[in-house]
Amino acid sequence: MQTQTVTVWLAVLAGGIALGAAGGERMSFVDNGQIRVGVDLSIGGAITHVSDLGRGENLINSHDWGRQIQMSFYSGPANYQREGKRKSPAWAGFPWNPIQSGDSFGNGSKTLESRAAGTALYVKSIPMLWPMENDPGECVFETWIDLEGKTFRYRGRLTNQRTDKTVYGPCHQEVPAVYTNAVWHRLMTYVGDQPFSGGELTEVRKTAQEAWPWSKWLAAENWSALVDDAGFGIGAWHPGVFEFHGGFAGARGKGGPKDGPTGYFSPMRTDILDSDIVYEYECVFVVGTLQEIRDYVYQHAAKDALPAWVFAKDRQHWAFLQARSPWPIVDALALELDARRARLESPLSYWRAEQAPRLRLRAAFKTRGSELRLFWRSFSGQVHTVASWEQWAKTWWTPECSLPLTIVNDGAMHEYVLDLAAVPSYRGALGGLAIELPASTDGDRAQIAEIRLERGQ
Repeated sequence: MQTQTVTVWLAVLAGGIALGAAGGERMSFVDNGQIRVGVDLSIGGAITHVSDLGRGENLINSHDWGRQIQMSFYSGPANYQREGKRKSPAWAGFPWNPIQSGDSFGNGSKTLESRAAGTALYVKSIPMLWPMENDPGECVFETWIDLEGKTFRYRGRLTNQRTDKTVYGPCHQEVPAVYTNAVWHRLMTYVGDQPFSGGELTEVRKTAQEAWPWSKWLAAENWSALVDDAGFGIGAWHPGVFEFHGGFAGARGKGGPKDGPTGYFSPMRTDILDSDIVYEYECVFVVGTLQEIRDYVYQHAAKDALPAWVFAKDRQHWAFLQARSPWPIVDALALELDARRARLESPLSYWRAEQAPRLRLRAAFKTRGSELRLFWRSFSGQVHTVASWEQWAKTWWTPECSLPLTIVNDGAMHEYVLDLAAVPSYRGALGGLAIELPASTDGDRAQIAEIRLERGQ
């Protein structure tokens, strides 16, 4: 991100607000005797301070307004531009991207409301569009922070109010973005395919050949952490999220909140953000050693749950190619089809084939064709460069890892059960599904109510 000079705060007042010099921070803090978390109300309430009270050091980097711990969302158009507003040449071609802290020109987001009571914080703000100069997003951000022990629960909500009613495709969403100071430079996670077994952790390190600064990986235990050389730092556990991006930029090991070097990681969801959507998520941050971070996840995770998607009120993070799913969702995905063959893709997931030998689908079809095809993809237990991720993605949907299903083509809701175990390629660690819908023509339709992996009898 671009450099932006800000004034260092002058005071720290637990449970209240510390006012900095003109143009500086306006902090609101909470602590519980074990950890302290502070948000800067001059930049939309983004988290700029996290510390263990026994150690005192702030872990969070605020070199510019694109860092901190903050919400960051993406949608079309691919090259966002608003009449009368200037766009930074450094971010030319960037899409619509409201972020909690402010824009790349140094304009802070506007805090509308904030509360700090006991061990809880709440902030409501209007974000800025990162690549633009002083261009507030047509949306509202809300953040809830609740401390417990050496953890804090983080809930973020986007309420869109865009005048642009175009239905754009799915984009990566940072849920949320996390930036640390250079001392916390070791990015640690578990990328194996035997989660919750105590397997060896991996340090994510960019290779010299990578042009893009960040790597991508699947975290089968749904967490990653940035720690120092002794293994102490901050981790984020986001149940149900497997894709993470991150790395380190600059010189490792030395630097404070206003310095350029920084560690970064983010749990990633891929979602469509409709013009009037209310989009919400929740995760937990753990401040401690790697063992303490992992122990917390092991104690709280639902380890044996199989993927199940019930489309009663949202898209369940599925993506749609060559089909539209009008918003809002009521009881089921109501898909609008045309002459192209549509495909639905699940979010990245994890399960063992032997634990889920069958799949249950509840859906209705009125299409020209009468056969759909279900695909599954492998779980990739490695850290990827951008190029290697793209190569892996090309192997996701192959005829060898698929199964046909003849559907009842009467427009009524029916339930189907597929015997996945009967297919030789349905084995090992798996990471996602796709459904290729039957051949269709303009005006055809489909409704998907539920997709559920199930155990055997």
